[in-house]
This record gives sequence, structure tokens and C-alpha cells, in this order.
Amino acid sequence: MTGRPLRVEAASSLRQRYREDGVVYLPKVLDAEALELARQGFDWSVANPSPAAQHLFPGNDTLFYQDLFNTLSWQQYAPLLKQADLGGLMARLWGSDNVWFFFEQIFQKKGASRRTPWHQDTSYFPVDGADMSVMWISLDSVPLSQALEFVRGSHRSTLFNGSAFTGEDDTAPLYDAADMPRLPDVEANRDQFDIVSWPIEPGDVLIFHPSTLHGGGHTEAGGERRTISLRFFGDDCNFVQRPGVSKDSAVGFNRNETGSRDVSEFYEGLVPGDKFRHPDFLKLYPDG
Repeated sequence: MTGRPLRVEAASSLRQRYREDGVVYLPKVLDAEALELARQGFDWSVANPSPAAQHLFPGNDTLFYQDLFNTLSWQQYAPLLKQADLGGLMARLWGSDNVWFFFEQIFQKKGASRRTPWHQDTSYFPVDGADMSVMWISLDSVPLSQALEFVRGSHRSTLFNGSAFTGEDDTAPLYDAADMPRLPDVEANRDQFDIVSWPIEPGDVLIFHPSTLHGGGHTEAGGERRTISLRFFGDDCNFVQRPGVSKDSAVGFNRNETGSRDVSEFYEGLVPGDKFRHPDFLKLYPDG
């Protein structure tokens, strides 16, 4: 199935900006039909939590909920991926011959929920490469004051330790790993970083490399934000060893009665440097 071509800027210009900045903002990429498919996927994910679902930073009258890598949800997101030709967009963005869907992640914030700590997604998963992207979709309007923020070009520099998301010190490291430097305190030193952000309307998307430092996105009292992060990988994507790759770590979680597969199954048998591949990932481009 081939989706409708997306009306975005020339591939060469888009690719150059993505490679240099690590993030691109594309307005009005998703039409009404695609947005409805996104809402259906989000609602399914909320109603069918995986073993990885959790409430972050719990507090009175606030909600900061996330879930990710629910393999049972992938068939729910497949119509959106194909209708909007997201595989074709990633192929143009990277200049890659092949594109696979990696996994989904949803966030739901309600009330005066705190901002998301600055972090890099790559620190949490044992994959790396140039052909990797996260597409961030909001089902609700996001003003600039509550926008997701990025440190431009940071994907081309240091890969830091993950944030432990403790709620006390946002730079507190996730891993006991000497070769992964502690996260910088971006929020306390904003003037030292090239921070970019955009207000978002439903239908707009942000696409960023998972090694790009990003954070932010608080909500106000009485507000709600529902977001979906769709993750993709291509030809230049390899397995690497991270300190936390195990069934009992932040990047591995045991299968339970939901039937969702354990993420570690998709890395089984790989050694550092191997091409990151698994036959059960959905091939998006060329048409799967």
C-alpha cells in the first residue's frame, strides 16, 4: 500500500537540515484522515497498556503517563504509517533505500504536569546510526511556552548517560557507566545552548534524531496533551552495547498476560557492529 505523497520541502534541503540540526519542523503533514488514525492508535494504547506502561513523577491532580514498545499495538498504527507514507518521508530524509518501523511511544499529560527532563533517546536503546528518527505528533495544540525543545546539532556530539527520571535531579545518571558522561544541566544554563522549539498544531510534526538533546513540554492546570512518538530506522543503523540491556532494565521488560513481546527478543543474538535488523519489524519502504 502506498500512501499519499507528502507536501514537504525538497528532499535535499530537508536532508541537509536534518543532518546539521538533528531536528526538523514540518507543518500540516498529517491530514484529517491521518490524524483520526493517530487518535485511534493513541486511544488503543491507553486502553491496552503494555508491561512498560508507567506513571512518571506522580503528584496530586497531575498525570504524566507513558507507554512504549507494545508489540500488540503495531497493527493499530500500521494504517497511519502507510496512509501518510511515513516510510517514504524517512527514506527522503535519510537518503536510505530501506525504512522499518521501530516502535511507538505515547505520552499523556494532564494538569500542571512538570516538564520532561533533558535527555537523548539513544542512551536508552542499544542501537545507533545516521538513519534513525523519531516523529513527534501532538493530538492537541501546543503553545510555544509549553513546546518540546531541542539543542540544535547535539546529535553530532557527545552521547550522554540517560536521565534516571527521579524527579529530584534531572541529570542523575541512569547507568553506572564511566564511558557515558553525565547529562549537562541544560535548563540551568539555557544561554549556553542553541535551543530551538516550535508551537504545534494537530497535523504538524517534529522529526528528530534520537541522539538530539531534547526536553520540556510542561502542561498548565486544566490542560491536557496527548502525544505519539513513532520511531523508525534504516540501512545505517547498528547494534551497540548499552549498560542497561537486560530483561530487568529500563530497555527490557518482561512479557506478561498482555502478550506484548519483550523488547530484548529483538536484540537477541546480535553483537556490537551488527546491522540492526529483525524480520518482525514492519517494513515501510519500499512497500512492505
